Amino acid sequence: MRRLAKVTVVAAFLLGATGCGPVISTYLIVAAQADLDGARAAESEKYAVYETTSAVEYLHKAKEEQGYADFGPAIDYAYRAQDMALKARARAEDEKKRQLEQPGAAWEAPTESGEQPKVIIKKKGEAEPGKVRVVPIPVEEGPK
Repeated sequence: MRRLAKVTVVAAFLLGATGCGPVISTYLIVAAQADLDGARAAESEKYAVYETTSAVEYLHKAKEEQGYADFGPAIDYAYRAQDMALKARARAEDEKKRQLEQPGAAWEAPTESGEQPKVIIKKKGEAEPGKVRVVPIPVEEGPK
């Protein structure tokens, strides 16, 4: 009877231990992807290139290892991806803040693939501070 109890405990432990790998690795991969998306929203691809690239590659490797059912390495790579994504976001935010604190610095909206913005906002004369004027830029329509 005691032997049956020991076998039952060991079997329950093994079943529980084998079920944790996929769950934990999936959770960490999703969390790392969310942190990477947050870093990209903070323009980390512009201000923290190394950290962003590292996070992307670690996340890719974590997904690859999970696909091969190597959950231990997948967990390790997901942790690294999450760590690098958090570092990328922090560095991007610090760099933007540093650039804005420089005298004469102005923040420019990011544009996709070097396109010109569709609208330029200019300040009116110094006599009316706080008022802005929107000046549309003519855009040629049709195929380019």
